[in-house]
Amino acid sequence: MWFFPPSKKPTPSEYAVLVVSSSILFIVVGVVALVFAIRAPESKHEAAAALAQRGYWCLGIGVGIALVYWLYRRLKEY
Repeated sequence: MWFFPPSKKPTPSEYAVLVVSSSILFIVVGVVALVFAIRAPESKHEAAAALAQRGYWCLGIGVGIALVYWLYRRLKEY
């Protein structure tokens, strides 16, 4: 059951805004995580290593979303 049904079908540009903003969000979170991991004190090495791994994952997901969307837009033209 939809609580707030859309009044009209989303346009391709609205989908583009959603995809680009989610990609940018993942990339920003990944960069922030890596900065915090680099600046972590030596006593918290394990936590910093785990944070760096999650930061790399976020960067990879954000770049992957952008790459798949770019590829979709590129192949959609033909």
